[in-house]
Amino acid sequence: MQIQSNKSELGLTILVIILSGASTSLLLLPPLGIISYADFRDVAIIPSVVIIFAIGILARSKYPRLTSRLFKGMVAGAIASFALEAIRIPAYMLTKWIPMDSMISLPALLLTEKISSLSEVKQVIMQSGVPMNLYHAPIDIFFVGGLWHFWNGATFGIIYALIIGKGKWWYGMIWAVVIEITMMMAPYLIMMKGAFGMEHMDGYNIFVVTLIAHLAFGAILGIIVQKWKKDSISITDLGKGKQ
Repeated sequence: MQIQSNKSELGLTILVIILSGASTSLLLLPPLGIISYADFRDVAIIPSVVIIFAIGILARSKYPRLTSRLFKGMVAGAIASFALEAIRIPAYMLTKWIPMDSMISLPALLLTEKISSLSEVKQVIMQSGVPMNLYHAPIDIFFVGGLWHFWNGATFGIIYALIIGKGKWWYGMIWAVVIEITMMMAPYLIMMKGAFGMEHMDGYNIFVVTLIAHLAFGAILGIIVQKWKKDSISITDLGKGKQ
């Protein structure tokens, strides 16, 4: 009976992990022309948010371990995103190492259908009359981009908390490197600045800044999850019937 219960919990855990990848997939699928940004928002991002919260709330009595990990990972990821922003924001505003607020304003413009493709970015910035490193979308649109950006951090936290268990804090930094490499190879970046941002400035600027930012994110995430989580069981143990 316990084995069957653990397998059910494992199934829900895997489902949450898959759903947690929906938001960041905005950087993968729409840029390739597979689906429009607006349609992806409606059929993938919004439903995934609703379902993740529903699972977390409805599973709390039968699978309290899953609910605990889900919400603790979510909050830890959101908090860790502030550490990332502490590095990223100065990079595009002061050092000009990153072109515009590309992880909030640009997704915001796409998600709110103010633009429909990456090719329209330069036109929007030129019309604003603001230097590229100081540009950000109008506040209401910017708010949407902020929600998307911090939700990404939250979902990365969920995935980490569900898979790693009560691991070493620096496991979070390894997870951050995985996130960084994936982002550097995403069609979203390649189409604008090449893989790893090699077509921007000296070629290493975007990669260096975002790597440092993600390492800060991973360190904070790892520390918080290690402190908050009470169990050390991993998702592979669930399928084996372990407690």
